[in-house]
Amino acid sequence: MTAVGVFWDVDGTMSDSYQLGYSSTNEVLKQHGKGEISELEYHEGTKFTTPRRLAWHVTGDPDNVIGQQLGQEFDDLYVELVNEHTTLLYDGIKGLLEGIKTNYPSVHYAALSNACTAYVQRVIHVNNIDSMFGIALGADKVPQAKPFPHGLLYIAENLHIHPTRCVYIGDSPTDGQAAKAAGMHSIGVTWGSYSKEKIAGKFDEIVENAAALEVSLIQCIEKLLLQFD
Repeated sequence: MTAVGVFWDVDGTMSDSYQLGYSSTNEVLKQHGKGEISELEYHEGTKFTTPRRLAWHVTGDPDNVIGQQLGQEFDDLYVELVNEHTTLLYDGIKGLLEGIKTNYPSVHYAALSNACTAYVQRVIHVNNIDSMFGIALGADKVPQAKPFPHGLLYIAENLHIHPTRCVYIGDSPTDGQAAKAAGMHSIGVTWGSYSKEKIAGKFDEIVENAAALEVSLIQCIEKLLLQFD
């Protein structure tokens, strides 16, 4: 049977880690004598990789070199604080993951985030879903982070699945842009950092809860299986 790739963003898509990311960001900024950012500023910055996000919060320029130092400090703090409470999966996600894997054995899961790989792998581990994920990567292990397609294409190549047989699920406009550039179907979710209005036009379809996501995923998987079998 032809394999199908179902690839996931992590923060704001699978994991409700907002409070961890927000508090860790402000802790790093505090250590450097900077004032706290607002929740709105934090959410807006999640479109960047961690070093670029921290640089943007501090200087307004995501390419400022200070981002490398701040990003490393953030990662060192952030990864250590990951547990089943700080990065709990959203309601319905674990059941969705298990149900689809049971009913569609040819589906291969992978995770791609703009956070660091150590964080991605730890989130998957503490939520006891690592046995379902063949690959879990962050921005530090791909040539270019989202919105570029390199990470998604790397995963598809290593799983030996053509990009057109893959789906990417995310909450950020950059997730949708990366999927489109990779030639993959995309599903946007509205329970993360961005509202439906903010991600409109960036994804092939948008869902507002886990039940709707499951329906969309099953329809997409069925279509891909019929198309390529």
